[in-house]
Amino acid sequence: MRLSGIRPIVIAFVLGALVAYFLLPRRQHEGFVDGTACSSCGAQCPPVPDLTQYVLKTSIPPCQSPPDLDNYMLKSECPPVPDLSQYVLKSSVPAQQPIIIDTSEDLKAKCGECPPCPRPRCPEVKCPPPTVCPAAAPCPRAVCPQTTVKCKTEEVDSSPVRPFLAPLGVAGYGN
Repeated sequence: MRLSGIRPIVIAFVLGALVAYFLLPRRQHEGFVDGTACSSCGAQCPPVPDLTQYVLKTSIPPCQSPPDLDNYMLKSECPPVPDLSQYVLKSSVPAQQPIIIDTSEDLKAKCGECPPCPRPRCPEVKCPPPTVCPAAAPCPRAVCPQTTVKCKTEEVDSSPVRPFLAPLGVAGYGN
């Protein structure tokens, strides 16, 4: 194909792009509401968000794990409540009044003598004084016999090869 046949197509394409650039309405902010011009490239940039409205993901605590249901039971498994019509609240029972004992002579004359007090339950125990034992006689000290030390020199084999020890139960060895 020749270059002269392509030239009109390229010129038509360039003219169409120039017409579209000048005639079509331009968008000022490219979809951003309040754009600001970038200092380095001059393009419209989105506004910087207010970071006081945000938190770091790492500062959020993790979710709590569910409780261990082995320590719980269903409401249907609860024992029945006792019949409370047979009971009275402790707070509704009046406090018992103190008993006052009158030991005046008039009352003794009217009532008579009191019975004797009961005897003590446990008798009083009296132990004899402790006896003092005389000191024990010292034990006779045993005299150790004289020891005789005999020295015996042994030759130590420094060879790394150990002798073969044959078992005694095998025929031909040691029998």
